Amino acid sequence: QVAFLPNEEIFINPLINPNQILTTNEIGEFVILKYDLNTNKTIVSLSQLHYLRLWERFKQIDFKNMILFTTLEKSIWRGKVVIFDGLKVFIPNSHLPKYYRKRNTVDKIFPMKILEVKDKRYQIIGSSRLAILKKQSQCLQVGITEFGCVLGIKPFGIFLNIYGIKCLLHISEISNKKIENIQTLYKKGDRIRVKVIYVNSSQGKIAVSARQVLV
Repeated sequence: QVAFLPNEEIFINPLINPNQILTTNEIGEFVILKYDLNTNKTIVSLSQLHYLRLWERFKQIDFKNMILFTTLEKSIWRGKVVIFDGLKVFIPNSHLPKYYRKRNTVDKIFPMKILEVKDKRYQIIGSSRLAILKKQSQCLQVGITEFGCVLGIKPFGIFLNIYGIKCLLHISEISNKKIENIQTLYKKGDRIRVKVIYVNSSQGKIAVSARQVLV
């Protein structure tokens, strides 16, 4: 039975020359992609086999406390698709610090922690925000006082940037006095001295207080 192996199915990464991988009369394994009963034509893939082997090796590694360094493949409206050891990983916008959301150059380096592995879908979800938080964990411990730059103002509080991490300054932690309108107190780009009062490393959530600094 003769089978057809398309160029795009030879290897995961683009090839300059198929002879880099294949030689005449070589015996090997392939994944059958499609078989047409009418034409008796079989289409096979070598890249899919390679991907499955990478996937099995990936599942055997404990990434719980590891920071991985990935390269950007492409940007999509929901986030970024990055490559780690030949496998594609999706990082949602909610897990990308603003600095990394703006980086669209292919092959740029993205730090990442694994959030979820969906075995049935061969899908990996990652977080750059958690990776950066882990790297900055010594600087953002509960009780530490730092300056944060205002990223955005909401009715319920202010989002601050501290060491590249988004932190929440809740309206109840701004002042001991009742605040009617936050917009009249601060604007985007202002620097506020705050105290770290809550850190959740697993979810990447940090809460700070300006009120407690004044006490």
